[in-house]
Formats: sequence, C-alpha cells, structure tokens
Amino acid sequence: MQKILVVEDDAPSLILTTEVLKNYKYHVVSAVDGEQALEVAERENPDLALLDVMLPGLNGFQVCERLRSMPQFRNLPILMLTVLNEDSHRFRAIEAGANGFLTKPFKHVELIMRIKALLTASEDTSKMIPLNSAITAFLTALEHRRPGSVTSSRRCANLAEHLAMVSAVTDKAAEKLRIGIMLRDIGFIACSDEIAQKDDTDPNLNEHTIRGLEIISGLNDELVEAIVRYHHSTLKSSDYPTDLPPDVLQCVNIALVCNRLEELVYGPDPCPKQEALEAIQAETQEGYWPEEEAELLARLLSN
Repeated sequence: MQKILVVEDDAPSLILTTEVLKNYKYHVVSAVDGEQALEVAERENPDLALLDVMLPGLNGFQVCERLRSMPQFRNLPILMLTVLNEDSHRFRAIEAGANGFLTKPFKHVELIMRIKALLTASEDTSKMIPLNSAITAFLTALEHRRPGSVTSSRRCANLAEHLAMVSAVTDKAAEKLRIGIMLRDIGFIACSDEIAQKDDTDPNLNEHTIRGLEIISGLNDELVEAIVRYHHSTLKSSDYPTDLPPDVLQCVNIALVCNRLEELVYGPDPCPKQEALEAIQAETQEGYWPEEEAELLARLLSN
C-alpha cells in the first residue's frame, strides 16, 4: 500500500482529504505544521507528499525546499495545495521543487488523478536509480567547483519539467530534459579556475560546453547531449540546431526559454519575474526565442 503524507493545518480539510485517500486504498500519515511534516517524513518515508502552502511556522514552500535538500527525498513526488491561484505561488512552487500544484477547492477525482500520475512517474524514475546516483556524484563535484550552479540548474529543470507537461512532451523525454538541464554546466568541473568563475552571461563559455559533452558522452543520449550543447544558444545563434529530430528540438527550445528566465531573474542583474517574462516576449518578437515555448512559459506562470 502506497503511503501519502498529508500536511494540512485546517482540521476539516485534513479529515476530508484523509478519507478520500483511504477510499482509494492509500495509507495516510499526516502533519499539521512544517516542522512536524519534516519529522513525519523522515520517520515514515512516504511515497508522495501533499503540502498545503499556508502552514504555521515553516510554510509549504519552505517544507518542500527542506525535503528536496535531503538525499532520500530528492525524487519524492510533491504536490502543493493552495487557495490562491496566483502566478507568484505557481512560480514559487516550481522554484521550491514541487512536481505540481492544485488550487483549492479542487475535485476529489482531480486530486486522485494527479496523485496516480505522479506515483506512476516516480516508479518509472526509480528504475533509473544507478544513473541518478552517478548524476548526483557529478553534481556534488560541480557544486564544490562552482557554488550555486546546482541550485540554479535545479530551479531551471523544475520549470522545464512543468513546461514539458503542458507541451505534450512524453514522460521519457521530459525526464531526459530534466537530466540534460541538471548536467548543463557539468563541464565546469574540468575547466580551469578562471573559466569556472565566469558567470553564465559571459560570451566565452564554449570550453565548459565542450568539456561537458566529453563527460556525458558515455550516456549516449541525443536529447541530453543536445541540452548540454545548446543551452546557451538562441534562434539567431550560428550553432542553433535545425537538423535535430522534432521531439529533441522541442526539448531544446523548452530548455532555452527556461534558461533565459533563470538568467533574467537570478543572474548578475536580477529583475522581477513579470519584467523577465516581458523581456522574453520582446526578445521573442526580435527572433531570439521560439514563439510557441515562450508563449507557453508566459501562460504557465500567469495562469
């Protein structure tokens, strides 16, 4: 029986959600605040977590971030629940590492469908544990070499994964897209100190891309390699790929717009998210970014 952690401080909502899940044969463990949620998670090792955003003490976003910082919960499916359908909450959930979000009040069947989908995807991911372990080792080395790089890649990968969900990308391709973005800067571990300390807006970053492709060559995966190779490209770049298979190119385009948003919001000259989206829209009209993916990005963060 699969175990679900429900974190909800409103007693009637907690009771109702628990009963719904039990009716579908899930084992439920619960917590009523953020600190208790972390304690229960460590003790019970759930298969999925439902986190209310508004919690006493640590809020749902903070709990999500804490869980993601623990090795045993890096791949835990997390669904955020909120009464506010605001783009700021949606963006914050993605940043924190949530796999999805539902706006209250929601239909019980919608909740169950989302849970089933997340658990199925989690089972597929678990088959990739040896690969995930190797990736984790690479990322640990990268974080020592270039502090903050892994956090940036994880934020970007979370956003890309959500964008893939609304772009009809297959689950398998979405997982490879995530891996590619997580490994996009892996080449820095094989670069000189001078190159490793440059920021991501520096035009002379070909070295880390070349080294990255060398490091991941053993994966022998066209999609992952394409993300690592082209994540700094634009549609106007001389190296922008036009001969990739359509499904691979679609994932590259998703990576491009997500990478650009990451640069604008968290780069050397950070700006508010709405301002960043407007900048991407203007740059898209100038031919720098793919229209479909840029439009979907704006819609995802505005709905």
